[in-house]
Amino acid sequence: MWPRVLRFVVGLILAALVWYNLTPLYDGFIAAAATPLVKIDPRLRGAHLAAADRIIKVTGSVPAANIPADQLTYNVILLVALFASNRKPLRDRNVVALLVSMLIVVVLHVIAVLLSVESTYAVQMGAWSEAHYGTAGYFFWMYAEIFYRLVGMFGVVFVCWWLTISRK
Repeated sequence: MWPRVLRFVVGLILAALVWYNLTPLYDGFIAAAATPLVKIDPRLRGAHLAAADRIIKVTGSVPAANIPADQLTYNVILLVALFASNRKPLRDRNVVALLVSMLIVVVLHVIAVLLSVESTYAVQMGAWSEAHYGTAGYFFWMYAEIFYRLVGMFGVVFVCWWLTISRK
């Protein structure tokens, strides 16, 4: 058991260091990927997303908003730590499973940006929110983001890891 705990802690520390240093670059990637998808919503057609200082800034013909991008992506640290705790973490099967899991998490990070943008505009923009979303939209987007941040972002990491661990 202790070797697995040690591998988990080492994986956690290394992943946190890599994540912290690569986050500004990664935020730019997910902002660029999310920009055309945000424009699908007619209310946000004029929105433009750009990363700066660990924040995705939403500008354009909508009220300006800031999305804390690093708060949407830190689940990758747990993913790497869980895979590092596997019995043989560098086995080909484990590396492929980690890469597939990372791809799933990256797609979910883009979706998380969309969710956070919608939630921000539905909940935090006062009169603009009321005029464009209404009460039902307010509650839907607020609870959708809360669910993602409390359950979804960690749940997907555990599911990806659990489906790939050795059962022997």
